[in-house]
Amino acid sequence: MPSQVLSRIGLNSNNIRKLFLKIGSTWREPILGESRQRIIMNKPPQVALIIESSVSYGRRILQGIARYISSHHQWSVFVEQHGLGTPPPAWLAASRWDGILCRPTDPALARRLKRMQVPVVDLNDLHDHLNLPWVGSNHQAIGRLGARHFLERGFRNFAFCGFSQELWATQRREGFREVAEKDHPPIAIYESPWRGSKVSRWDLEIKQIGKWLSALPKPVGIMAGNDARALHLLDACHQTGLLVPEEVAVIGVDNEEIFCELCHPALSSVAPDAERIGYQAAELLDQLMAGQSPPSRRILIEPLRVITRRSSDTLAIQDRTMVTALRFIHEQALHGCTVTDAASFARVSRSFLERKFRQHLKRSPQAEIRRVQLSRIKQLLTETDFTLERISELSGFEHPEYMSVVFKRLAGQTPGRFRKQLHQRRSQ
Repeated sequence: MPSQVLSRIGLNSNNIRKLFLKIGSTWREPILGESRQRIIMNKPPQVALIIESSVSYGRRILQGIARYISSHHQWSVFVEQHGLGTPPPAWLAASRWDGILCRPTDPALARRLKRMQVPVVDLNDLHDHLNLPWVGSNHQAIGRLGARHFLERGFRNFAFCGFSQELWATQRREGFREVAEKDHPPIAIYESPWRGSKVSRWDLEIKQIGKWLSALPKPVGIMAGNDARALHLLDACHQTGLLVPEEVAVIGVDNEEIFCELCHPALSSVAPDAERIGYQAAELLDQLMAGQSPPSRRILIEPLRVITRRSSDTLAIQDRTMVTALRFIHEQALHGCTVTDAASFARVSRSFLERKFRQHLKRSPQAEIRRVQLSRIKQLLTETDFTLERISELSGFEHPEYMSVVFKRLAGQTPGRFRKQLHQRRSQ
């Protein structure tokens, strides 16, 4: 196998070495006196990773694979740095493999892989019904999460800007539509080709999107098929003079962090759990290499959450009383504010405020306070090792015992159980 083509983990390629640093060497020279049989028995399986390293989604998949290998069976892993959409390397069919994890799988490559009679786990998002074991994002759940993000902010006008004839984009659109159209008019849709000869020139595409945006009712919450498409929306808004997020709120998908932070305004994005995809795929491949039967269903991985940034951090309500009260709650809920405090700040009675919230958000002011607090508690349980006492202080509760009661009522489990399950999922 040509050394100039393949990168055995840890020997070259700084970016890939960092991803697999915890794996260590998967091969060693025999120790003097050690039997040949012992060396052969300990030889790790050879696994090809056909996964792009040019974007964060692919790199996070590789991180999940690395995490699995570091805590389970060692593999002799072969990977080559390449971009999204790059054809599979020539060496894939020229060598003998014990297993393959593959992202650019299409019908032709799927047939080749089957002829190789090697355990394969398919990770592609462009084609379904390839009859290979598959692990990937639940794209409909991603779309549903985006729609709920806008609903929580009071939006009543929704739109989706995606790509035509792309499986993953279609699934995200349908998930978004499912939630957004439940009690509201049909969503507006803009789609154009993502790949191939029919892709429009960039400036012409932005002009077309701008015309579409200008005709939409405002304020409108728009979910883009991915972060790159969201940038098209932001550019079109700037060119047409539309305010983001006051008139057009935008959310993308993939949470390419540097990319999102560099956008103006900073881009909100749904974060898929790509690392878990890698982990689950590696676990499944290990089972297949051990002779187990493949699962009968595709393994869908739920998204993590919406990372809220300036592009969607707004409230789509024109009622001045509601805007005032909501802004107060969002700024003061973590400091222990009450409904009475919010009503006083908005200079209305509590009963009047209750009616306004029911009218615009279909929930009470108290439920909004608890929603903000619950989100904060989950964030702190997920991202820190703070004690419950410290978490209660940072989420607007005087006593951790009462915080735990509220959390269990709203989340269906105690804070301790929530954190324990989170750790268990991460260690799998």
